[in-house]
Formats: sequence, C-alpha cells, structure tokens
Amino acid sequence: MANIADRLTIQIDLSGFSFKITDQTGGTLFSGEKSFPSVSSYGLDFEAILKKELSSFSALGKKNNGTDVYVATPKFTLIPTHLYIKGEENKILSQVHKIGELDEVMSVEIPQYQATLIYAIPNSITSRIFKIQKRAKYYPSVYGMLQRMLDNTDNNKICVCFSKEDVHISAAEGNRLLLANSYPAKDFVTAQYYLFLVIKEVMFNPEFTTLQVMGPLTKSQTKDLSKYFKGVCTF
Repeated sequence: MANIADRLTIQIDLSGFSFKITDQTGGTLFSGEKSFPSVSSYGLDFEAILKKELSSFSALGKKNNGTDVYVATPKFTLIPTHLYIKGEENKILSQVHKIGELDEVMSVEIPQYQATLIYAIPNSITSRIFKIQKRAKYYPSVYGMLQRMLDNTDNNKICVCFSKEDVHISAAEGNRLLLANSYPAKDFVTAQYYLFLVIKEVMFNPEFTTLQVMGPLTKSQTKDLSKYFKGVCTF
C-alpha cells in the first residue's frame, strides 16, 4: 500500500499507460500497465478509456509525495533559456507544431543544458489525471529522457522512447546536448531506422554505447536492439 512518502510515476501514450510507485530510495513498490489497442488520437475515446482503466488501480488515487506524468507527445521544442520569455510559450511552440484547442502548453527549465523545454499536453490527459492526483506535474517523455541522460555517467549517451505514432530520441556527449527530437514511426522497423540515422549523425559507435529506453520493450525488440548496442536498459 502506498504511503505519503512514496512517489507515483505514470507514462502515457496512445497505446496505453504504465505506472510505478517508488519509495524514498527509488525502489519499486507497485507497478502496472494497461494497453489501448484501438485508440488513434487523444480525443474523447481516449479520455473515456483512460478514465475506465485508471479507476481499475486504486493505488493511483492514494496520497503520495509527488506525481510525475510523462506523455509521449511530439509537440515540444527546446530553446536556449536566455531566449525564453514567459507568457510567449504558445507563440514559440506554434511556430513548429500545430497546437490543438484542448492542448495545454507548459514549460520547464533544464539548467544543466541551459535550455527551456516548451511542450503541449492534451487536456484529455490532464483533466483525467487531475481527478485522481490534483498536484500532478506533466512532462513530455523527452524530458524524462533528458533527465536520465544527466544521471548517466557514460560519455556517449543516447535515449529513446517508442510510442504508437512516433519515436523520441535524445543524445548527448558528456553534458553537452547534441539532439532531442521526435520522428513519425508507426512501426518498430521505422523507429529503428530513425534511431540509427541519429546514431550516424552524432557519430556514436553503438558497439560501445548503452541504449537507454524509456518505457517497456518486448523480448523480441530487446533481442533485436541488443544485436547492435553494447547494452539495452529500460526505465
């Protein structure tokens, strides 16, 4: 059972969601996942299914020390923090992405990269999560990937998140961010194509690079990726 010192992390994309409750040491106390095989957009159908499936886990509504929600959305952009102007998030993001009427535009600073991440989260997610965790914080999956790379002591770092419609990839050399982007990929083969395109662009040798993957992988996907990389780790 969760207690007030525990933290809740939820990962969501069009294919479903997964979650874990961790204690103060980072150990996993409880986890679960649900898939949404028939959903194609973050609309009313998605919200209805999300509402139903979230209610099947009573632990998600327990009080805790913080709730972080990561959404696999391609609607994000990174800008140097010295160019960021509070209140102009919509204007900046709309230059590179189409913002929906029910999208909620947010931002978070990443001081280690001297950058600010501006992103949009669908209201179908924020309104539904608010019902069970009113103080939840929302981020795009790429934010979790960037934080993971900061914790990684390797020199060459690459992180990926495979979602239903896109693949999200970030790369860094030491603490120097080289790339953070999303690419359209409705299948694993296409996602791999973009992953190796990035590997070539940043000039990493996969045989000496550990691939960090945000979210679950199937056994066959893990086996496939392990042919090329030094190691494959999920988080």
